Amino acid sequence: MRLELTNSEALHGWGVVNNSADWHAQRNLKPPAAEQAVGDILFTAYHCRTDTTTTVELTDDERASLAELISEHIATWAKRGQENAASPHLRSLVVKLGG
Repeated sequence: MRLELTNSEALHGWGVVNNSADWHAQRNLKPPAAEQAVGDILFTAYHCRTDTTTTVELTDDERASLAELISEHIATWAKRGQENAASPHLRSLVVKLGG
C-alpha cells in the first residue's frame, strides 16, 4: 500500500515505533518483524524528505501493525490525560492506515 504522509506523520509515527523498540529492548525482547520494518521505512522517509510530504510503501502486515501500535499509543495517552502536539498527527496517520 502506497501512502503519502506529512513529515509530521512520518516523524511522530517513527517516534511511536522507536518507543516500542526501546520497551522491547529493556525487556530483552525483540519487537515484531513488521514493526521493525515500519520503523526503518518511517525513519528513512522522514530523513529523505524533499518537501512537506513523503511517500511510503507498506505491506498489509506493516500497515496493520503500525495502525494497531499507534492506536494503542494514543489510547494510553488519552487514558492518562497526556495528549500532546503529536496526537493530531498520529490520529491522521491512523486514518490513512485504515485503522
